[in-house]
This record gives sequence, structure tokens and C-alpha cells, in this order.
Amino acid sequence: MSDKNVARDYFESFLPAKIVKLLDFGTLEQIADTYISRDLQKTMSDIVYTCQKKSSSEKVKVCLLVEHKSYIDKNTPIQIGSYIFSGFMKQVMKKEKPAIVIPVLLYHGKKRWEYHTLEGLFENLEPELKIFLPDFDYVYNDLGEIPDQQVEVLNNKFLVASILTLKHSFDEQWLEDNAPKLLMLLEDANWNLQSGLVVYLFERSGLEEKKIRNIVEGLPNTLKNTVMSTADIFIEKGKKIGLEEGLERSKTDFVINLLKNTDFCQTKIAALANVSEEFVINIQSNLGS
Repeated sequence: MSDKNVARDYFESFLPAKIVKLLDFGTLEQIADTYISRDLQKTMSDIVYTCQKKSSSEKVKVCLLVEHKSYIDKNTPIQIGSYIFSGFMKQVMKKEKPAIVIPVLLYHGKKRWEYHTLEGLFENLEPELKIFLPDFDYVYNDLGEIPDQQVEVLNNKFLVASILTLKHSFDEQWLEDNAPKLLMLLEDANWNLQSGLVVYLFERSGLEEKKIRNIVEGLPNTLKNTVMSTADIFIEKGKKIGLEEGLERSKTDFVINLLKNTDFCQTKIAALANVSEEFVINIQSNLGS
């Protein structure tokens, strides 16, 4: 979504038709600001675009905020509310005229997630108290509810590949069966977009190196080199992680054996296993518990 062309095609395809008619996506611009407070930036991410309304005597700015989730979070309406009011506060601090904020929630989780607004978090709330709840809405796109055929007719082929990969990200067999088709859709995308999706696809599919190389060999030459270079990086990274994990397991097993079968002190065990004393202490503590 950080690519403007992809974002524009997504908005035009998946925002409600009544909203699309109002907006001039030719004026779409991504802004550097985030609407997330600093303490939430480590766990959440948002992308904000602005665009103008089509017919207006004055240039009314509309902020389109995208948040995507792969898991169900019942408190999402609170999060979205914080985005909206954080956005308004930033506009006030910059002495700008307030611009409407349209939040978009893109969900591609495994379980079905029912849409609900902030009011849905408060059961049996009396009307006298309900008036104190902020009243706002958001655009909810559940990829699981969108048929593949509807996605496949989109003009932006990279967007097609991205949405289908996200939609089926929990189905390794589907990703393996459709990997060649998905990769073919990347031919016209730039290298950054291609490499990002290639890594995500191979990671989610759990494909082994031999299968990855067989799939890449069947691609057109114009695409093969780019995909293969990215795949090589992905494969080497996987090997390195596997090697590191294997080495970590070996050290752990060695320390456990020494703790169980010798009366060596923690310092000596750490020296023999080439690990820190803290490493030994943690394992000893876990064994004790």
C-alpha cells in the first residue's frame, strides 16, 4: 500500500461505490505523518493518503487510512477511533482545516470476523449513556468474503497477486499450487514490490528449496532472474536461521547434560559450552521448574 499506484487501484476497487464517486484519486498523495501515537508504533502500522473531492468549490482534503490485520481483535474500533482523533489533533496542531478521515480495515485472518462498531463493545447500554460514545464508521474489507474471481478481474496484476496471497496466506497447499500463477502476475511490478511479495509468498507457503527452484525455472526469462535472485536471498536466510537454531539446540542439550550428569559449577559449564553464565542459569531454572 505504500506504492501509490497500488493504493489507488485498491481504493477504487474496494471502497464503497458511493465514496469512490466523491473522490478524485488523481490527486492521491501519501503523507509522511502517521496517525499512531509513538507508544503504539512498535506493534501497529498505518498508511495515510490524502486526496481531494471531485466536485467542490473548495479543495476539501480526505485522509484515507489503511490498517491491516491477520487476527481478530475485538478492540479494533477503539484503535480506529484513536487514529481518527489523533489525525484531527495533528491537523489542529498544524493549524490546518480539519479534513475528514476514512479508516479502512483490511482483514485476511483465518477465522471469520464479524464487523462491528464501537457501540458493539458495550452490551445493553442505556440510551442516556450511549450518547457519550463517539459515533464513527470505517470501511471493512474481509478478504475471506471476496471471491477469487472478483479479485482476478482487477486491472492491477500486482494487486491481484497481493490480495490472493493475503487471502490464502493460511493455506499452504493453495499457495504451493498457485505459486506459478501468482509469480507470473508480478512481471510488470517494480523490483521492490516483486521482492516483497516473493519473500512473503515463499515464507507463507513453506515451500522447500527444490520446489522453489522448480517453480522459478518455469517462469519467463524476463521474470526468472528477478525472482531467482530474491529466492536465493530467502533460501540462504532460511539456511542461516536453521543453522543458528540447530546450533542453539545443540548448546542447550549440551548444557542440560552437564547439569544433570556432573557437579560442575555454572561458570565451568558456561566455559565448556561456550555460552554465557546467564544462558546456563536460565536453563537450570527451567529444569528446576
